[in-house]
Amino acid sequence: MAQQIDNFYLQVLAADKRFFHDRAKSLSFETWDGRVEFLAWHEQTIMAVEAGELDILTMNGGKISVLVGPGSMVFANNRATVLVETCETREELDARRAREALERAEERLRQKQSIVEYRMSQAAMARALMRLKFKGKEFRN
Repeated sequence: MAQQIDNFYLQVLAADKRFFHDRAKSLSFETWDGRVEFLAWHEQTIMAVEAGELDILTMNGGKISVLVGPGSMVFANNRATVLVETCETREELDARRAREALERAEERLRQKQSIVEYRMSQAAMARALMRLKFKGKEFRN
């Protein structure tokens, strides 16, 4: 009887680095429709990745969690490739910089802005809040 392979090749690429390239047991991340998880031999798909936490279950049972920016993922032939704008570990995140970015975004939101500027300020605020939450720091609402 043939042994079923319970893992797949995964590659996570950010604009500035190749973060992960090895075999994995599972991959999960945020999409517009909520959180999704991929296991070995998933059907072929292309999916948008939303900014948020991306989790990888490695072959030895370890879990890797990173914060990613928006991007896309392709799963075909038991291989997954994730392309994202940014990919940061907890250690790489600077809570002070995230707090400062949050304060700048809050100040911009208090000022009169065009719709485009307002949306950009909202996005900057969401990124800062996401970084602080991922880092595990307390922040004010």
